[in-house]
Amino acid sequence: MIRNGLALAVGISLSGVAGAAVAADPAPAPLAVGQQVRGEITTADALNWRDGTRSKLYSISLAPGQGVEFAVDGPLRGQLTLFSDNHLVQTSSTERDATSMSVRAPESGRYLLAVSGRDASSYGPYTLRVSPLALYDGSEIRAGAAITDWADSARRIPLVIEREAVYAVRMDSDEFDTLLKLEGNGVSLGNDDAEGSNSLVTARLAPGRYTVIADGYGGSIQGQYRLAVSERELPAGVTIAADGVLQPGTDITALHEGAQVAYRLQVPSRQLATITMRSSELDSMLALEGDNVLLQDDDSGGGLDARIVSVLEPGEYSVRASSYNDGAGLFTLSATLADVPADIGGGTLVVGQPRDARLMAGATDRYTVRIPRNGSYRIEMQSAEGVDSYLRLLRDGQRVAQDDDSGGELNARIEETLQAGDYVLEASSAVGRSEGRYRIAIQRR
Repeated sequence: MIRNGLALAVGISLSGVAGAAVAADPAPAPLAVGQQVRGEITTADALNWRDGTRSKLYSISLAPGQGVEFAVDGPLRGQLTLFSDNHLVQTSSTERDATSMSVRAPESGRYLLAVSGRDASSYGPYTLRVSPLALYDGSEIRAGAAITDWADSARRIPLVIEREAVYAVRMDSDEFDTLLKLEGNGVSLGNDDAEGSNSLVTARLAPGRYTVIADGYGGSIQGQYRLAVSERELPAGVTIAADGVLQPGTDITALHEGAQVAYRLQVPSRQLATITMRSSELDSMLALEGDNVLLQDDDSGGGLDARIVSVLEPGEYSVRASSYNDGAGLFTLSATLADVPADIGGGTLVVGQPRDARLMAGATDRYTVRIPRNGSYRIEMQSAEGVDSYLRLLRDGQRVAQDDDSGGELNARIEETLQAGDYVLEASSAVGRSEGRYRIAIQRR
């Protein structure tokens, strides 16, 4: 708490770091919850010697556990900092244009609030609003509930479901990157990827008791968040994701419930396959397996979408759709087959005969290689067009070697002692969607 002589004249940090004011700060102005005051940062206000910002001070009394939101509007590019007994309690984020900060008072007493400019050139009028927060009381919630809370550690919230249906549990915050988990009755789902820093878990739930865990990404949580539970009606034609058949040219939209699902893809002739998994609700992950093919992707589709591009030989393949961190939500899966471009990579690579090829965005070019006799071999992938070369050598579906930059700059090189026999060599980019021409070769050393 703030003692006599609340001037905190010299040495208080008004931006979270120590600094010294030119002269003793004026006594802080009184402030109360529910109040709105106007002010202005000028060159006459207290100076922070470290960064040149100016500040105005306010004194406010808070009860233990009391929730309060401070917000600054107006021309001033502001920052808020709260102190208790000369110790920093919390500061507002500078990553957003708006200036606001929600706080749950750790103890009873008088606190010091500093309204500052974000940098040495930030001046101007502002309006400071102090609003009460009706915080979650720890009781169980049901479908239709919406709560507001403030937390600095993960919060476990009991959820009661009374009838079987598809439900959406949404968590959003303007103050930290949210992470949401849902557990109970055999369900274990998570999400941190819905609409930027918000989280959404959509799942079919049976009647019973569940636990919603409201957290921050990487365990970093401090600030206000909102959480809502509601029944969700699926769009027409959308079902629960299940194993099935993926027809080229026909999209599948389904509700992913955390478990991996597999779809059969039939390729009638040697063709260029593009498989995409898109979602605004989960971090998509794809795998393609069959005929000595084992390809995986996370984000090559842009954003959090997954995309696999590869030349496939005739046969049946398995497309496995899943999500990072056991995410749940709607996704759309699609596949297209096209004629193989004349200059695209893949096919047969002969020892001692280099090949020039073009790598398509997000593609993996697959070569079959026959090693004629035991020995030491060098495999290289070089590009003058900015492709960050990546090589992977497999035998019988098992990885033998892989490399990214051992060839110097962005070139890949594998030097390995190999047994005679047949291998698969995969050439791709280490950075997702880069494309361009490259040369690939294998030589006996």
